[in-house]
Amino acid sequence: KLSNEASDDFDKAVHLAISCINDYKKYYEKVLRNAIESVGTNEDALTRVIVSRAEKDLKDIKEVYYKRNSVHLEHAVAKETSGDYKKFLLALLGKED
Repeated sequence: KLSNEASDDFDKAVHLAISCINDYKKYYEKVLRNAIESVGTNEDALTRVIVSRAEKDLKDIKEVYYKRNSVHLEHAVAKETSGDYKKFLLALLGKED
């Protein structure tokens, strides 16, 4: 029998997979929001989502991000990053300085 801890981890993993499948745009918006709002910006999560999503997906995710946060994703990323990393992410988001 699985322990409660393992069962809880499995339940969390299943819930995460289902939420991503049901509405990937909301899922990735939440990942980006959490990455940007975390203390010290979670650059791994920020990079993973922006680099791994297709241009069409990013357009949809940016729209959901704006609706949820009343801030354009490009502005949030620009505020929380710097240097070449900032330029790289903004280029992928379709906005260059």
